Amino acid sequence: MVEIILLGISIAIIILLLIINKNQYQKGSNDLLSMFLKSGYEMKKQMFQTLNKTHKDNGIVFIGDSITQDYNIYEFFPELNVYNRGIGGDTSVGLLNRLNVSVNDLNPKKVVLLIGTNDFVLLKLKIQDIRDNIKEIISKIYHNNPKAKIYLISVLPVNHKLNPVTVGSRNSQDIQKLNKLLKEISNITFIDVYQILADNNDRLHETMTYDGLHLNHLGYEKLSEVLKPYLYK
Repeated sequence: MVEIILLGISIAIIILLLIINKNQYQKGSNDLLSMFLKSGYEMKKQMFQTLNKTHKDNGIVFIGDSITQDYNIYEFFPELNVYNRGIGGDTSVGLLNRLNVSVNDLNPKKVVLLIGTNDFVLLKLKIQDIRDNIKEIISKIYHNNPKAKIYLISVLPVNHKLNPVTVGSRNSQDIQKLNKLLKEISNITFIDVYQILADNNDRLHETMTYDGLHLNHLGYEKLSEVLKPYLYK
């Protein structure tokens, strides 16, 4: 009987140690990811400061996270004076803190904004808080560029089926709730691409993505088709 009790205690201790080690490993992984994201964020800001020295006013600025960063706007819109100011892993909070170097210093005539998906995972923000941050981004852009036109792209759908690790805690229900709130923001043009990129199961169509979160070339082609009428007018 004593042996059984001791065995039970030993097993419980082993399980506890495994849980602790797993949590420590997860924390270490999260800390490492945060370090890389912060380092990349600062490097991008410094690069933008250098590039801005040779910019031309009245261009079109794309701002956002990795979905914007990976968007080859220079080849999709070769006739336009476009600037890509996306940073992988960025959030609405990060974008708020870099508006001067990413938007205001360029004196753009149009701003294409796509942000918010990382807020669900990296910041664990509530939907209303994400909306409020995006409203503040818009307000600050208008404060410095009152004549600019702002095009707010809806947060894209995701597809857990393809890569649940990459998609993380993002889900279609929260994204659609956020988009509904974003659509109500005044003084902007809201461009809803959610349904265009989603399949019949309300997931990011597998032909449009390589990991369930980011767009592939076909996805960017579809996005560009939607944006062209707004950018060329």
